[in-house]
Amino acid sequence: DIVNVDFDFFNPEPVDFHALKRLLGQLFSSDAELINLSDIVDIIIEENHVGTTVKVDGQESDPYAILSVINLNEQKENEGVKSLCSYLLAKCPKKEEKVHKAVTDILSLKKSSGNSVGWIVSERFINMPVEIMPPMYSMLQQELKQAVEKKEPYDFEWYMIISKTYKEVSSSLDENGEEEEPKAPKKKSKKASKPVDETFYFQAEDEIIAKYATYQFDFKFTNSEKESVSDAKRAFSDFGIAPSRKLLLVHKSKFDELVGDIEATCTNIVPIDD
Repeated sequence: DIVNVDFDFFNPEPVDFHALKRLLGQLFSSDAELINLSDIVDIIIEENHVGTTVKVDGQESDPYAILSVINLNEQKENEGVKSLCSYLLAKCPKKEEKVHKAVTDILSLKKSSGNSVGWIVSERFINMPVEIMPPMYSMLQQELKQAVEKKEPYDFEWYMIISKTYKEVSSSLDENGEEEEPKAPKKKSKKASKPVDETFYFQAEDEIIAKYATYQFDFKFTNSEKESVSDAKRAFSDFGIAPSRKLLLVHKSKFDELVGDIEATCTNIVPIDD
């Protein structure tokens, strides 16, 4: 069956506080307790002339999606931003020296560095169609340009995105969801299927964004033991999934092209008969 739903776009409002906090909690999963999400949501609501929520039952209903941007440099004394930057800096792999140095310089939020950072806050319910993203990014792009014209602090050198990702892992559950009995070791068949060592994206537009990222790195949750076992999330294949996150940093010179790519790729184009 096809269900027709009308999506309405609204500025973030105080009535959205708890729903937005739940969406951010979804973004950070088991590590949400390590970040002061309430303070971050307050910023989104206070700076609501930039950013959009998606609702289906009117302005007073809970948002199903959020796309906004936070000036991390302007808000660097905010406890939510402090905790976020500390969290991400701790996750940046030191063995990747070039990435580590760049991310450290950018997220230090020092004015002398000239690296103003806009965190694009993007999250939605998993069943929300990707087709809502092109108009949201288009609106964000226009709102940012208007804010800059008004001399407001939204002229960023870098755009930061936290992407939800996962990898496939071998499952230890049988077809009925029961734990399989341990079996005696045996030689692996050359034809035995194995999970693909590839990063997958929960949100389709993030794969597009990753193409434009100058710096990026994957990271696992600190509270990984609180994550549901991967077999409980065996929704895409015979394998379980191991959720993680990816930090993406996109230079301002590529932002307009990125938005255009999202519009071209994520929009359903219906052919018109002559």
